[in-house]
Amino acid sequence: MSSSPNVGVTTRAPISWRFVTAVGVLGFASGLPNVLVNDTLSAWLADIEVSVSSIGLLAFATLPYGLKLLWAPLLDRYAAPGFGFLGLRRSWIAMLSVLMFFAVGALAWMGPSNAASPMLPIAIIALMVAFLSATLDAAVDAHRTDAAAGVAEGAAASAYVMGYRVAFVSIGALILILVPIVAGNFGGRYDPHAREIAWRILVACGGGATLIGFAGALLAPEPPRRLAVQTLETALVEPVASFIRTFGERFLIIIVVALLFRLPDLLGNRMTMPFLRNEIGFEIQDIGWVRQGVGFAMTIVGALVGGYCVQRFGLIRSLLVFGVLQVASNAGYIVLGYVGKVTEVFIGVVVVESLCNGLVSAAFVAYFMELCEPRFAAAQYAILSGLMYLAAAIVGGVSGFLVAVMGFENFFILSIVVGIPPLVLLPWAMPRPRPLDSHL
Repeated sequence: MSSSPNVGVTTRAPISWRFVTAVGVLGFASGLPNVLVNDTLSAWLADIEVSVSSIGLLAFATLPYGLKLLWAPLLDRYAAPGFGFLGLRRSWIAMLSVLMFFAVGALAWMGPSNAASPMLPIAIIALMVAFLSATLDAAVDAHRTDAAAGVAEGAAASAYVMGYRVAFVSIGALILILVPIVAGNFGGRYDPHAREIAWRILVACGGGATLIGFAGALLAPEPPRRLAVQTLETALVEPVASFIRTFGERFLIIIVVALLFRLPDLLGNRMTMPFLRNEIGFEIQDIGWVRQGVGFAMTIVGALVGGYCVQRFGLIRSLLVFGVLQVASNAGYIVLGYVGKVTEVFIGVVVVESLCNGLVSAAFVAYFMELCEPRFAAAQYAILSGLMYLAAAIVGGVSGFLVAVMGFENFFILSIVVGIPPLVLLPWAMPRPRPLDSHL
């Protein structure tokens, strides 16, 4: 294994602005349903005082993000039914964006009325949204990885992360901020029935915004034709075989890093909303303004700086530094737990967390892209990102019980501890530099 600081970074051809813009739009399309089924739904449940245990259990509805590796190979072999005229990669993005529109509409219709509402129907709809969202992620990841082969992976990763985070901070923030305002038009800002109507309307509007993915599919250039995946058997078996041929025994280390590297952030996020709303006592609109609104600029800065650092200083240096910052940023919520409802401290915590999240997200997306062979982009990227989300869904599912047993402070300490092992293993999990013609 090379120890060069520029591991995984090669000289690339110039990248077009159309491609960068398209990647950003598709990042938004990926992030939007994710924020709706995670942060927004958690905020809705916290607002009506559903128990943290129940909120945590809904993390199991996000298991499709971890299991998408089972069906992602189909995206390398077949075009989406009825949308094949757009090409292999873009056809799936277009079709899934349309289906997502209806799925999120169902979530708005079936969402909870109060803390006594049955959770099973909500969990089923959330599972459906997560399945479509995870498959859309696989399609977008495949398009980006395939189209970016031979160009600047750092730039593509930054554009994707910016788009993804814009969805979180724009739609995510707007819904939280507008809940009391919309509720005021239906009987009162704090009237439970009025707030229920507001949640349903705003989530439905968020669902309407998922159609931007269809526009992104039209804007995005279809990746160049490569050696096609000829059979379904090849699509299912060869991606894993290619990983094993390329990395040998080191592939096991890569699996561990994929499982655990982003876990501090993903695990901490599961209980952040109940922590801020129910434990500390911030209002939903305040959380929207600060966590999503203030965090927006810092996330964009982090994504831009992260992509630049990958190109300038190399992948391994960037990942190590950003990984340490990601782990350390969760300590801010421990501090907030001590000082209580202090807006200035809350803002400071969010600024640090958002900056670190943008940095590490851009670097880790570039890392996954470097590991993948473009011909099997959907399957291989789904394997890597699926492992990451699988760990988050399983641990997130028990997060409410962990908080009930150990308290929020020890929970956030745990979220820091789990990030240490992958940092230690990272040098043995890096891709080797690869010649440009190996992409073809």
